[in-house]
Amino acid sequence: MPNLSLALSLTLLAMTAMTACGGDSGGTDSSDASNTAASTTTGTSTSTSTSAPTTSGDSGTDSATGTGGGSTTTTGDPFGGSSVCSRGLEWDMGNVESPFMNPGKACKTCHTQLEPFVNSRILIGGTVYQTGHEPDLCFGIDGVKDPMFVEITDATMKVTQLEVNQGGNFLWDKFEAGDLTFPITARVVRGDQERVMLSPQMDGDCNSCHTENGTNGAPGRIVAP
Repeated sequence: MPNLSLALSLTLLAMTAMTACGGDSGGTDSSDASNTAASTTTGTSTSTSTSAPTTSGDSGTDSATGTGGGSTTTTGDPFGGSSVCSRGLEWDMGNVESPFMNPGKACKTCHTQLEPFVNSRILIGGTVYQTGHEPDLCFGIDGVKDPMFVEITDATMKVTQLEVNQGGNFLWDKFEAGDLTFPITARVVRGDQERVMLSPQMDGDCNSCHTENGTNGAPGRIVAP
């Protein structure tokens, strides 16, 4: 990624996936998503001129990445199948600034090396997928068409809801959502369903553990409930 000006850095957005490492990262489904602690704020994404993911256009192209393709569901065990790009669509614009950029990749790790200023303001970043094993650069679930958010509770019991965008990405931008205190817990919420991360986390670089096949105890990707 080329060096960015301060003005461009202030608009950089959601790189990639949910709260860091942990043996319980796959979470569990629940029919009650009403457990909310303390006050709740909403972290929103700053939009750029890059268009949203579509089957053709500027932000992605049809992809044969992974095994299989087309529509899949999260019924049963979402981690039981082989790797697949569920949406058949992948990011193909490299490190161009966009809230949809580089889905599935570890955003904080990348920005630590390439854009330390951006890394210092993005405290949490990740991608929510439809299934448990999806390749890097494959777009995640459309969190606008099928509304969902990632809810973060920090060590002070501050609760913040991070919107999942059209590419499946979410982030905590401390310039918008404020600071937070680790360790954190997290859950993905869609309507009255949730998928909960049970283990408190000390790192917000979610996709660094929620990789295609999972590392450090994570079973794979962050999956929508």
